[in-house]
Amino acid sequence: MHPFLMMAIAVAAEVFGDSMMKLSNGFQRKLPLLGTVAGYAIAFYFIAQTLEHLPIGPVYAMWTGLGIALTAVVGAIVWNEGFNLKKALGLACIIGGVVILEMGM
Repeated sequence: MHPFLMMAIAVAAEVFGDSMMKLSNGFQRKLPLLGTVAGYAIAFYFIAQTLEHLPIGPVYAMWTGLGIALTAVVGAIVWNEGFNLKKALGLACIIGGVVILEMGM
């Protein structure tokens, strides 16, 4: 499997895990808790597979940066957490940093 596809799966699984964590109500609800564990297990598995093909620095930057950005977007859309210029600027900085790291790969 292509490393960037594995990275995309890892990011999607992390965002899923984050969303399930929000639904778990502080780990009070068991089914979302299982979703959290499954999401993170899948994310870590695919990150480990990605690291067999790509260097750790850019991989970790992509995984965390894209995970943060997507989680913020999901929070704004699904959980109505709001989205404003400051959040957009912060996400642009994160994505810009990831791009710069990738250019040095």
